[in-house]
Amino acid sequence: MGGDSPSSGCHNLRVNPANPHPGALIVIEGIDGSGSTTQSDMLMRWLARVGIPASFTSEPSKGPIGVVLRRHLGRQIELGGPEAEALAFAADRMDHVANEVVPTLARGETVVADRYYLSSLAYQALSCDLGWLREVNRLALRPDLTVFLSVPVDVGVARFSGRATRERFEEDRDQLEHIAEKYDEAIAALRQGGEEVRVIDGTRSPAEVHADIVRLAAEILGPRYPGVAMEVA
Repeated sequence: MGGDSPSSGCHNLRVNPANPHPGALIVIEGIDGSGSTTQSDMLMRWLARVGIPASFTSEPSKGPIGVVLRRHLGRQIELGGPEAEALAFAADRMDHVANEVVPTLARGETVVADRYYLSSLAYQALSCDLGWLREVNRLALRPDLTVFLSVPVDVGVARFSGRATRERFEEDRDQLEHIAEKYDEAIAALRQGGEEVRVIDGTRSPAEVHADIVRLAAEILGPRYPGVAMEVA
């Protein structure tokens, strides 16, 4: 009976691989109400202005597993416990990266993602072990830059309190406090592993936050797009 060759199957996957593609992966993170979606949109508009090809994406993805997760988060369906939820997020991420993120990066486009595996290491850590969560996400492509928008929970709650519908993590202020704590733990763990996670003050005006993000992005993008003038906001 023949065994797997070195170049086939899961054995060929690297642990938390760095991005080998010409495009850059930039992730914007934060608790609910931090402004990650607003800042992702502003960053996309800046990239278009300076002439860097870019695509926006978010998690859960629009793929088949992401559709299930969105229904779960909206309380339309229930998955079989926190471990099933965490594994579904990890599976959606691998599908998302393989079918959307990597092909875009390979074309030389930058990908701006509103949430990525740092979210899993915070939200799912409410019920699951952080070490286990890192293990089930260890094969996900490593971002070139992760920006975490730091805001107090009360600020986040005030920002999303007017929404017509709420997802499951937006209904309990105490839970959001725990999520913020889990973000701190996850960021420390990723930094210890050599990842580029930058924390900026998200309580300021959108323009001030955007200016900081642009400066960080320009540091990452300059070597990848040497012919582009990195005009700061």
